[in-house]
Amino acid sequence: MNHYAFTGFPGFLAGKLITHLASVPNQIGTIYALHLPHQKEEAIVLKDELLEATTLEETQLVLVEADITLPEVVLDPITRSVIERDVHYVFHLAAAYDLSIPYDVGYRINMLGTKHMTAFAKRAAHLKRYVYFSTAYVSGRRQGTVYENELWHRLPFKNHYEATKYEAEAIVSREFGSMPITIIRPGIVIGHSVTGETKKFDGVYFVLKLMDQLRQAAPLPYIGRQNVEVNLVPYDYVVEATAYLAHAPTGLGRTFHLTDPFPHGVREVYRMIHETMFARAPRGTIPHIAAEAGFSALKLQKRYGVPRELLDYFKHQVRFDTTQTMRALSGTGIVCPDLKDYLPQVVTYYETHKKP
Repeated sequence: MNHYAFTGFPGFLAGKLITHLASVPNQIGTIYALHLPHQKEEAIVLKDELLEATTLEETQLVLVEADITLPEVVLDPITRSVIERDVHYVFHLAAAYDLSIPYDVGYRINMLGTKHMTAFAKRAAHLKRYVYFSTAYVSGRRQGTVYENELWHRLPFKNHYEATKYEAEAIVSREFGSMPITIIRPGIVIGHSVTGETKKFDGVYFVLKLMDQLRQAAPLPYIGRQNVEVNLVPYDYVVEATAYLAHAPTGLGRTFHLTDPFPHGVREVYRMIHETMFARAPRGTIPHIAAEAGFSALKLQKRYGVPRELLDYFKHQVRFDTTQTMRALSGTGIVCPDLKDYLPQVVTYYETHKKP
């Protein structure tokens, strides 16, 4: 029996990872789900959902009040000592994911939080693996091909989210020689590749939100003429690949790009979304500079919650090499599906479940 600790609960990915792990019930001892005190009610709701959807028993899924911005992490000292004594796998998913976060928020949650969680995992007497969720976008403004065994660079970042996740990954990577570590770098995570299901309409969903608000003006124009690659991955691929790499010997001491090995260009993705929503192709093109000016003039961030930082991803060319990931997953049947095969389901799910 293995004992697990998760940060990022009651977040969507943490819940899905626990569900996936519970599909092999004979390997699960206790899962400690770390959550902030003010998220207790949400944590209870998700726990009840997981107990109903899986074979986990009540005693196997333990809610633990914690705060990664504090050095001790787990608030109750007795519970803290029990987890440090028993846990085998620590999954650190908690982070501030907002593209528009202020630096101080990113520093406190992403950097300090990761420093504290890494020290917490290091104190675990029987640790088999510390799985850290980074992001492919620690590459910042690098261009060209970024390899999985690369991190260090001196180029700037598009936003504070990228910068603080870069520094957080650096904290973890410095421990490669002293801890059993697996670093996961997902691309932009979207809905399930079959159902389109998701919990949060952020990331690429901001494009859907914007199109939806401008529905009366359709067909809408493309934004810019650059056709940079956009790296979208369904959450089920991320969950399955992470669960495998966290336990397999081939995942030990390595960093993995859970990105699309064959990504589509941003204009093609925009066209596919547009055609699914409006049953017709986009028409015309507006330059990036005009889109940015219109973004500010229309106050889109304030009105619709669409972060201005999103526009940077429409014009930044970078390719994430996945050689190490594909080699590690070879023969498992875990593959990243082609976006064009499931994007319609993602858009349909948004259309069906969006809030007014």
